[in-house]
Amino acid sequence: MLKPVLQAGLAGLSAASASFDRAAAQVTREAALSSSGDAATVSISAAARGSAASGAGDTGGLEGALVDTRMAKYAFIANLRVLQTGDEMADSLLSIKK
Repeated sequence: MLKPVLQAGLAGLSAASASFDRAAAQVTREAALSSSGDAATVSISAAARGSAASGAGDTGGLEGALVDTRMAKYAFIANLRVLQTGDEMADSLLSIKK
């Protein structure tokens, strides 16, 4: 009964963490581009071109990447609350059994 709740919470934490990592990397890339002065002279690696072609990590610039980091933060917090609720449910079940 509790196993699916806990598995969902852990999977959500993992997804939120990965999302935050991607958004933070995007913030770093966008900040580097905006501080370089002339973005037209930036060299783009083959891996970055492949990522851009697939749409991965494209959040609409620095502002979008910052919003994505905030969303990932709140998704992480929400999944922690799922785990907390699952723990409270387990404690309640154990106290009923006694």
